[in-house]
Amino acid sequence: MTTLTAADYADTGQWRLIVKIGNGGISAHLENTIHRDVDLQELFSTTWEEGSGSLLQHIENAVYDHPRVLDDFSARIVVYDRKTLFMPTELLLDTEGAEETYYTSVYGGDGADVMCEGDKEVTAAFMLAPGLKGFLSRTFPGARIGCNLMRKVTECRGKGEGKKLSLSLRDGEADFVMADGGNLLSASTRSWKTGDDIAYFAFNLMNVYGVDPKDVNVYVDADGVEVPSEMMAFFGKFAGGVNV
Repeated sequence: MTTLTAADYADTGQWRLIVKIGNGGISAHLENTIHRDVDLQELFSTTWEEGSGSLLQHIENAVYDHPRVLDDFSARIVVYDRKTLFMPTELLLDTEGAEETYYTSVYGGDGADVMCEGDKEVTAAFMLAPGLKGFLSRTFPGARIGCNLMRKVTECRGKGEGKKLSLSLRDGEADFVMADGGNLLSASTRSWKTGDDIAYFAFNLMNVYGVDPKDVNVYVDADGVEVPSEMMAFFGKFAGGVNV
């Protein structure tokens, strides 16, 4: 295990800032880009009650209350937005601003607030909060801004051939991504309280797309929560395979 010195911690060039932003909170960590055995270093983690006041104001206050995040780090920002719209990239190539037009026609809002991230033939558009795009651009110039659900889609599509369902669990929310080989079938985020909730949503998704659960490999990962045993038992009985 690498032992870091004060000079290592002060050298912004060997650290990448990772910021995660959602409806209920924001966190920031530093990832060492030279010494891969060094754990993520937490700068701060701030939460608030969803729907309490201005979401943008909560985010701004949390960032300005922890000025170390404003140092000259390379940065990756991950936005957790349930209202993420997936579109064929082909539809967007010939029309400037098509992403904003499609997104606002479904979810409303100002097109200037829409952010995008692509993976091959799929593009995801997201917003989370009015004014967030401008704030991030001003505060973290040059940062790579993407959305959590697009990242999960990329990971799921890279898990080999065949039908697969990727479940990413965190406190109160779960991402459901289903793909057939490299072809995306569905991606969404839902609320959950028990493992039965997750199993219900998963098997309902397979039913909607006419997929036999026995043909599906299920991949489960969890961020800060325990994987429900009743959910795993259900998948073990009915799905083609379960991987944690």
